Amino acid sequence: MVAASGNAGPKSQPLYPAANPNVIAVSATDAYDRLFAASNRGSHIAVSAPGVDIFLPAPDRKYQMTSGTSFSAAYVSGLAALMIERNPQLTPRELRGILMKSARDLGAPGRDDLFGAGAADAYAAVSAVQIGTVPVAAVPAPASVPDPAPATRAVDASAPEIASGKP
Repeated sequence: MVAASGNAGPKSQPLYPAANPNVIAVSATDAYDRLFAASNRGSHIAVSAPGVDIFLPAPDRKYQMTSGTSFSAAYVSGLAALMIERNPQLTPRELRGILMKSARDLGAPGRDDLFGAGAADAYAAVSAVQIGTVPVAAVPAPASVPDPAPATRAVDASAPEIASGKP
């Protein structure tokens, strides 16, 4: 499990679930690898990841810039998914170890209470995972597979119809 460290700031007690020793706690950094001021700190922080001024969709077909450790946790969750896809037999302990060993050190040399092991490095972490074998389920293949819908369409082409009959 990956969890946001929390946005209660430097004086906050460790928050759960991030403070659980079985959870990968993530703090937030900005574009310059500085710690997000509201990011919780502590010995439970495993790694940090981007979480400041993240461009996101918002209600009413708008966009917004927002910050928080939740966005950092989402980044690390996606990275963990890529690692597990590369080797489905990866244990939680191995995954945490690879994330921390492949992180780019930030702050004081070595692990610290602000950034953990440092900034999660997606390329280094995924590259460090040994490719595992994936068991294939013994499911018979279908007799025929229909051609998938085209992935692209011409700019001037009309949108495909949906169930409601509206384009």
